[in-house]
Amino acid sequence: MQVRPIAADDAVEVDTVVRRWHGTNVDSYWYNDTHQNHTLVGSRGFFVAEVLPKCQVLVALVDGELAGMTALQAPWIMQMAVFAEYRRHGVGSALLAAARERSADELRLFTFQRNHAARAFYERHGFVVQRLGISPPPESEPDVEYAWGGPPRLVQAPPT
Repeated sequence: MQVRPIAADDAVEVDTVVRRWHGTNVDSYWYNDTHQNHTLVGSRGFFVAEVLPKCQVLVALVDGELAGMTALQAPWIMQMAVFAEYRRHGVGSALLAAARERSADELRLFTFQRNHAARAFYERHGFVVQRLGISPPPESEPDVEYAWGGPPRLVQAPPT
């Protein structure tokens, strides 16, 4: 397995990452109308305008095939996706290890309270619940803030 920065100047790689990330979000957040209504075109626009310029985007490759991605705006993990056929094969753990290399003191993230698989994954990796709340509109979904490392404390939400 290899984890490396996305080839942001490679339109094919960016399009593949966006397509897989978008599909994972639609599949994972079946219970949230906002995510169900995101289009691939809209997701690509968001990724290119917001994620790529603001985050360190890392991709995981298994035998040269794209297996997952994470977007880090240290200490915040802003996006994380392991593609379905690669789940439970160490891809998420490898992406977290790479994020920890880039933010060694602390990592923080939000996920939805109903995302039980993600919550179990993060808790297995030492993340601790900091608070329960509601995500901002338009999702307005019960969420949970997690932290790994650093002192347990409330901090300002990730930059938008």
